[in-house]
Amino acid sequence: MKGKGEGGKAKGEEDFPLVKLVDVHKVYKLGEVEVHALRGVNLEVERGEFVAIVGPSGSGKSTLLNMIGAMDRPTKGQVFIEGQDITKMSDKERAKLRLERIGFVFQQYHLIPWLPAIKSVEIPLMIAGVPPKERRKRAEALLHEVGLGDRMWHKPSELSGGEQQRVAIARALANEPEILLADEPTGNLDTKTGAEIVSLIRRLNEEKGVTCIIVTHDLEVAAAARRVLYLRDGHIVRGQPLAKVGKEKALRPEEEGEGA
Repeated sequence: MKGKGEGGKAKGEEDFPLVKLVDVHKVYKLGEVEVHALRGVNLEVERGEFVAIVGPSGSGKSTLLNMIGAMDRPTKGQVFIEGQDITKMSDKERAKLRLERIGFVFQQYHLIPWLPAIKSVEIPLMIAGVPPKERRKRAEALLHEVGLGDRMWHKPSELSGGEQQRVAIARALANEPEILLADEPTGNLDTKTGAEIVSLIRRLNEEKGVTCIIVTHDLEVAAAARRVLYLRDGHIVRGQPLAKVGKEKALRPEEEGEGA
């Protein structure tokens, strides 16, 4: 993925992990009730890693991903991206960080209904100020890369769930981010299609060096990652190793069911 160029990093910045959370807490207030979504999370993710964060509903997975992605601010603690404390950044600086360095993939595809796939992929490029010809070239290349070279002018209603998620992944990669964050990316897909999406994310990690952090409640999805963390009640806890059958299913989607 794109680098910062000579002189783009502060002295010693290469010594920092790409992502680091220090004693991160998040408390939401619902009237008189306080909900502790995160309780002192400490985490480091190195460049090029593929990490899965596993936990049941309500464990704090999405909240944790929002902290890493500069979508929310912790009640207490620090979040670092390449040694920079993003909790101290202004809203404008955080928006720039998200646009240029972080790609997001969600369970809901969040595609604009009236836009064809290629236009959806061009949106972040347009916001980043990329010229029209370059936007089109890059969008076409990304859609070919995710296997939609023959579907780029189709609207969401003309695409299957798996195809819509591939468009969302291409959009997330448009500005060549260093980090790809995926929040339950297979949650709306059947088993085989979900495994194909996970296989695609893993290929992007291996071939392009994109640092991938995926949250899921599905152990078969998590099995594709190089490292698995377990989150429960806002804490990262130690867990059981993934079952071999889970890993086999996650890495060989072609063996499961019918395609989409």
